[in-house]
Amino acid sequence: MEYLPYILIAGFATILTRFLPYLMFKKRTQNQTLLYLQKTISLIIMVVLLIYALRNMDFSTYSLGTAAIFCLILVFVLQIWKKNSLLSIVLPTIIYMLLVRILG
Repeated sequence: MEYLPYILIAGFATILTRFLPYLMFKKRTQNQTLLYLQKTISLIIMVVLLIYALRNMDFSTYSLGTAAIFCLILVFVLQIWKKNSLLSIVLPTIIYMLLVRILG
């Protein structure tokens, strides 16, 4: 019972952070910067994820390096061509796993 106030406060804060932006900005026009970010944010997130994933990868091994570079190019091509983040994540991941098994 002593944790109940903390749980209620955390729940209220969570609900407040979900609904507050809608209440604050419902009568304003859309900002051009936000519209630009809305269009480009998925590509930016993909670049950050790729840098994070590749930071410790060993490219000296031929099979792993070849598979990683191929799938890296595939991620960029799919994201620019289809603009579908799920496709850009899932398909190169599957192909990378297959290439590692076949080449490695």
